[in-house]
Amino acid sequence: MRHRELAELFSVRSVKMVRRLLDSILRLTRTVAHAVVVIVFATIVVVVFGQVVSRFLFNAPFSWSEELARYLQVWLILLGSAACLRKGLHLTVDYAIHSLPAGAKRNLSLLSLAAIMFFLGVVFFSGISLIAATLNQRTAALQIPIGVVYLAIPVGSLLMFLESVGLVLTAFDQAEQPAEGGR
Repeated sequence: MRHRELAELFSVRSVKMVRRLLDSILRLTRTVAHAVVVIVFATIVVVVFGQVVSRFLFNAPFSWSEELARYLQVWLILLGSAACLRKGLHLTVDYAIHSLPAGAKRNLSLLSLAAIMFFLGVVFFSGISLIAATLNQRTAALQIPIGVVYLAIPVGSLLMFLESVGLVLTAFDQAEQPAEGGR
């Protein structure tokens, strides 16, 4: 019996340590992603505004602005998707979920998160393969390596994967709280 209690204590400590580590990583990634999203969005606004001004006032549009705005929008969407995942803002079909008991809702949520994490793993490794396959290619107007654009795929999927792990741990924390409160 003593061995089992020690194993459970070690398990609880390990889970709490992993949770603290993940929380630290998520705080850092959220701060960096938020700053990058703000900078990218501001850059898109300035570039598109400059394009409109140069096209309509000077009849001399920039040759690179549309491409830059498009690629920055890709980064914006993939970085912002992690925050949307954390806040539950992605499109969901939840008509039947409201009528389920709490335990079934949690289990279905965990199953959904497992499917999301599997998909994000596939997207991550596919993004890495895409970058490797296009190492020598450059964009048409900016002449930057296309891998810089495609890097948004593994970065965004990794951020969403980390947020998914955080959501799974939160679901388990919430499931344990009523049991601890009843003691």
